[in-house]
Amino acid sequence: MNQRTSVDLRNRSIAAFLSFLVPGLGQIYQGRTAKGVIFFVSVATLFVLGMALGDWSIVYWRWVNPLKSLEKFYGWYLLQLPAGLLALPGLIQATLAEYGMDPILWGWQAEPSQDQINSLYPRLGKLVEMGTIYTEIAGMLNVLVIFDAWDGPAYTSDTGRAAASVAATAPQAVEASPTNSAAVSAEPIANPGV
Repeated sequence: MNQRTSVDLRNRSIAAFLSFLVPGLGQIYQGRTAKGVIFFVSVATLFVLGMALGDWSIVYWRWVNPLKSLEKFYGWYLLQLPAGLLALPGLIQATLAEYGMDPILWGWQAEPSQDQINSLYPRLGKLVEMGTIYTEIAGMLNVLVIFDAWDGPAYTSDTGRAAASVAATAPQAVEASPTNSAAVSAEPIANPGV
């Protein structure tokens, strides 16, 4: 019996898309406001912290064929992109640059110059890598948020209580079991090796 029907997921496709755009917005759309706010704060904080560690220059995209120029391919962005609107300006800026247009949004997440990229490691060291990893984790975490908006909670309050009551009665069943001789027998067990 599927008891997850007690949570109204509304339109699951819209909820998943909203959670892609803004982490947790799909949950808020479904009426799960507290969960949505927690998801937003978690993903956005992790993403912004990563951007700050990388001197605001580590989230960008460039249109490069990885089979022709692997060293210029910035594949990490594919892990950052699921963070939605937090990372989407990088794709927009790269697309504008590909068509010879000027960047928008004051160049936010536009590809930095090679000199700017090369200056990051001497100034910041491993913080650049940590920032990149934080933004990637934020993107991957938002994939879970999107899945939650699509499929709903793993347990409703009814199934959560049922699982808790089964877990609470399990130790009593083990103690009363006749096959558990250590629990039933009061005599000490002799150790032949001593």
